[in-house]
Amino acid sequence: MKFSPIAQNPLEWVALKAGLVPTPLAYSHFGFMLSKFLLEAVDKGVFEAIGRNNVSLAHIAGACSLNEKALKSLLGVLATMGLINYKNDSFFLTKKSKKWILKDSPESLYWLMMFDNRVCLKWMDNVGNFLETGQGLQYHNTFNEEEWFYYQKAMEAAASATSKEAVRKIPVPANASQMLDIGGAHGLYSVALCKKNPGLSSVILDLPAAVEKAKPILEKYTMGDRIKHRAGNVLTDDLGNEMYDLILMASVSHHFTNEENILVAKKAFTALKPGGVFTIMEVLRTDTIQYNGDMLSALGDFFFALSSTSGIWSLQEIKLWQKEAGFAPYKKSTFLTIPGYTAISARKESK
Repeated sequence: MKFSPIAQNPLEWVALKAGLVPTPLAYSHFGFMLSKFLLEAVDKGVFEAIGRNNVSLAHIAGACSLNEKALKSLLGVLATMGLINYKNDSFFLTKKSKKWILKDSPESLYWLMMFDNRVCLKWMDNVGNFLETGQGLQYHNTFNEEEWFYYQKAMEAAASATSKEAVRKIPVPANASQMLDIGGAHGLYSVALCKKNPGLSSVILDLPAAVEKAKPILEKYTMGDRIKHRAGNVLTDDLGNEMYDLILMASVSHHFTNEENILVAKKAFTALKPGGVFTIMEVLRTDTIQYNGDMLSALGDFFFALSSTSGIWSLQEIKLWQKEAGFAPYKKSTFLTIPGYTAISARKESK
């Protein structure tokens, strides 16, 4: 997927094709404005104030304690994004805003946007230093309590759509009874898989601080004893011997080095029963730098290198971890909800 300027009339189309438009400004000058303006609108409660109603400027300003003149300018920007519409002196949300931004929507990304605005934007101040040193922030080691809260809520929001698709992408062995969810604090993948497979129970292994903030999230899904948290660290903890039918590691390997990912794969191999499946879910990095290539993949690689020092991995690298651990290739599935997100499953062959 790629973000790029879009012509809105024939003259602009000609200008773009002729190379007369300074397109780098779309990313540098206007890109950061669009991001910050939208995030502040979410943070200030603008979308919640409108909700599913048609409301006046004065209503929104009063509900959010905002200046009417400044708010009107902001609403103008949001309208150009296709997020807000205006008719008969009233503002109302478009379908995409109701689906993706309103807090009560089942597919809402509200908390991910809050995390971006209140936590991730600060990380951008470290980009220059990262380019000079190659040292990422290792943010899991620096989060305060409030940041852990926003992080877990953001991860829940991000997984709200992919977890529904995951049950079709992850091959669960027949009669599976035990699952290990590595780094799956919010528990949405475990919940989705356990609901589809009534005989399946799950243990979620994550860092102690993550478990503390994620417990209230998991409790909302009332899965009882079928899904339990275990505070720990997959890099140092013993995962046991032939205990699980399925081990899932979703959006975690980008925090680990190549050597650490091999270590986890070997631990997973030991912990799985014969015939068990080890699934890694990640946005994949392309093997080569490509002109006009996949922008989301490139952004993900740099972002996770900045935040965790590692970065995202290629399909070939992930398959090598699984092969080195002793797994046999099994299945690869690409998600629609997040472009480039892929489930790479390998199987521990029966003895």
